[in-house]
Amino acid sequence: MGRIQKYARIIGGLLLTVALLMPAWAAPARFAGVTLTVFTQNPPYIAKPVQMFAPKWEAATGGKIRLVTAPFGELYTKMMSAFALGTGVYDVVIFASAWLGDFAGNRYLLDLSDRIKADAGLKWDDILPTYQQTVNWGGRLYGLPVDGDVHLAYYRRDAIENPKYRADFKKKYGYDLRPPQTWKDYRDIAEFFNGWDWVGDGRTHYGVLEAFKRGGQAFWFFMSHAAAYVCPPGLKGCLFFDPETMVPQINNPGFVRALEDWVALVKLGPPGMINFDSGDVRSQFAAGAGALAKDWGDTGIVGSTDIKSVVKGKIGTMVLPGSSEVYDYKTKQWKKLDRPNVAPYLAFGGWVCGVAATARNPAAGYDFCRTLAEPANSYVAVTTSETGFNPFRFSHFRDLSGWKQFGFVEPDLSSYLKAIERSLSHPNAQLDLKMPGQARYLDALETQLARAAAGQVSAQSALDAAAAQWERITNDLGRERQKALYRDWLGLK
Repeated sequence: MGRIQKYARIIGGLLLTVALLMPAWAAPARFAGVTLTVFTQNPPYIAKPVQMFAPKWEAATGGKIRLVTAPFGELYTKMMSAFALGTGVYDVVIFASAWLGDFAGNRYLLDLSDRIKADAGLKWDDILPTYQQTVNWGGRLYGLPVDGDVHLAYYRRDAIENPKYRADFKKKYGYDLRPPQTWKDYRDIAEFFNGWDWVGDGRTHYGVLEAFKRGGQAFWFFMSHAAAYVCPPGLKGCLFFDPETMVPQINNPGFVRALEDWVALVKLGPPGMINFDSGDVRSQFAAGAGALAKDWGDTGIVGSTDIKSVVKGKIGTMVLPGSSEVYDYKTKQWKKLDRPNVAPYLAFGGWVCGVAATARNPAAGYDFCRTLAEPANSYVAVTTSETGFNPFRFSHFRDLSGWKQFGFVEPDLSSYLKAIERSLSHPNAQLDLKMPGQARYLDALETQLARAAAGQVSAQSALDAAAAQWERITNDLGRERQKALYRDWLGLK
């Protein structure tokens, strides 16, 4: 018996030594046997970061990722149906922050507040406060920001700075050719460069690139155009509803003028631009098709880092143009200004990674979301082409090495990052709508925007029809409830 005890002690000691010396990668996998179903938009945009980091997460945890995707136009409906029916088919959803009101408001997502608070490695304070708010509903946190969104204007620096084109432009329009300060400038520049070979490569090039397709982000492209016309500094409720009555703002004279101006651009871009979505804007700009473009930060990334881009080193980025007149819905008057009214629009608000309330393993769901959101991985995502993720952390702006490593050159890089920072810090920056029913309001307006862009109805008729539908949606959801939530979102008591 003594010999057996002696051998047992020796074997036990050896096992302890092996355990102590065992490398980290050999430790028991935390989520062995767990399969997470992650649902988001069709690749490449937004799904690509899941594809990039899923193998790393699987190797570290022993879990598996099953990626399911759908076109953007179907995403909200499919998510909402699965949640409402309680199917439990999705564990993790990567969705538009504007939908948080529907998802968190109906308790379809897990409250992650305590997990975030306890997660020092996430570095929550490194996330810009604007984007921290995108996951906040009722003072609790229902997801992790994985993307920071704001609309920007892009221009071909080689076209705008060309001495001959500057002389020709001034002769035709009576003022200097420069990056557009107002939407009128933007339209004039688009008109000037539309339909001829201003590159000198023997091909026809165009004035502007924008997304007009229903279900292809047209709502945000129009709203970012309209904001400068309808939002004087400090006027809350200028973009969506009158906060006193919940009467829609979208058919007031400022919006009508903005829509007339916006749909005129359809004829100043490539054939078929009426069917462009944001992905088309990015690929066409990188291919050299347009002198101007409007989009999220992705156009700058694709244009600077895609190996097929012909515009690398030629891209200027700026805060959205303004308007020399602004409509005040309180006074119902237009006001002429000495300087353009600028109102950067945080279109879409960014993508959010959330864990479904029916998730089979909430800890694994959170762990995968934080894999996408944590500093090192998110830095790689926002500096990589076609991820759809744009800067949302302070650190993303401070460290320029990754941006240059992935293809950005100066002065394009400085122009790009400064435009984002200036847009986010602008005192008249406008937030995107975040309340229950947002997707229904969006679709109702996009339906009418498509009719106006096609020339089927006037701007006034299109917006009147959209406003009437917004009234029905508000009544359906409960006017007083919607009003209370809207005022809370605006910070009004």
